[in-house]
Amino acid sequence: MNERRPEQTSRFPHLTPLRLLIVLLVFYLLVQVQIIVLLVILALLFATIIEKPLRRLENRGVPRAPGILGIYASILAGLIVLGIVFVPLITQETQAFGRQAPDLIDQVAENWRESDNPILSGSGYRLLTRLSFQLENPPPPPGGAAIDAVGQVAAVGLGLVSMFVIGFYWLMEKRLIRELLLAQLDDNAQNRISRIWDDVEVKVGGWLRGQLLLCLIIGVAAGLIYYILDVRFWFLLAILAGVMELIPILGPWVGAIPAVMVALLDSWEKALILAIALAFLQLAENTILVPRIMKGTIGLSPLTVFVAVLAGGVYMGVLGALLAIPIAAGLQVIVGDLIRERQRQMQLAPAGMETSSLDWRGIFGQFLTHDQINGRGDEENEDESSPSDEPERRRGSSGQPGDDS
Repeated sequence: MNERRPEQTSRFPHLTPLRLLIVLLVFYLLVQVQIIVLLVILALLFATIIEKPLRRLENRGVPRAPGILGIYASILAGLIVLGIVFVPLITQETQAFGRQAPDLIDQVAENWRESDNPILSGSGYRLLTRLSFQLENPPPPPGGAAIDAVGQVAAVGLGLVSMFVIGFYWLMEKRLIRELLLAQLDDNAQNRISRIWDDVEVKVGGWLRGQLLLCLIIGVAAGLIYYILDVRFWFLLAILAGVMELIPILGPWVGAIPAVMVALLDSWEKALILAIALAFLQLAENTILVPRIMKGTIGLSPLTVFVAVLAGGVYMGVLGALLAIPIAAGLQVIVGDLIRERQRQMQLAPAGMETSSLDWRGIFGQFLTHDQINGRGDEENEDESSPSDEPERRRGSSGQPGDDS
């Protein structure tokens, strides 16, 4: 006989209208204070990035507070050095781009006007001429523009200081906050939440550090390619390639398109050589750099990347689109743990399944394994439900009923 499992009276027994109202109210308040949420997320991600080097300093006997301040000082010193070295070059490239951009657009517009394609010779030509006119005749700055610019610079500076301060106190108080939260749970829940917490920190922190290293490597490599091929505005394009590397899957291609378009202004041969070189760079990144640098970190599916980027962009703009990727990586760790816990409760977890976080292929594989195991479970239930049919199946398989030989 099949044993039926007791039916649950409610899937969410602790969800009451009052609690649902509180959750919706908290979500509404978070939407209204986007800047505060943004600063907190930035601070937590920054703290996650420096957590590993901070632990190394602690293992060498450095107290936590001096270790955090030492890392902060190193980061600020590195930014100052980079600013002294590269800001003049960036300014020079930007000014050159501002001077040459109208002429370049006029050159492309003339080529499009003589094109046989009616779209390029019509709408495309008018669009480029309008863009060139706006660049050559920019509108006068509105009244109080200087004050607004100073206010924006001050806001950015205050935001960076706030991020460093929040990150400092989070790193100092994180252990206490963690103990207070875990103390409210039972023993089984404490072990599980503690494991998820550690897993999220390790995976997301490793992913962020690896992604920043990839940004540096790809930016330098792309800059060398642009410089060797004598692509105009090579330094700005190299910075763009490095920044776009923050966005998996989409970013490298988005960063390569402007460079190819600028090279196309010189000749189609240069653009073709540049496209081939960038394709080889992307191939080397996917086959050599990513497996070595991102080893052990969690991977994101293309669908997750698209949805996360769109949601983050709608919520907080470009910066939100960039921050959505590590947030989605952390959520994927939690989803992987929920799947394993559900399988464990249903006694369907395969033997020897690893307890570490799964990447997107592993999580998808868990769904497939779950369905396959369900199918095998149904067959086993059928076998258990009809034990009396076993002798008949044996006789049927031998081809001679009743023949025991």
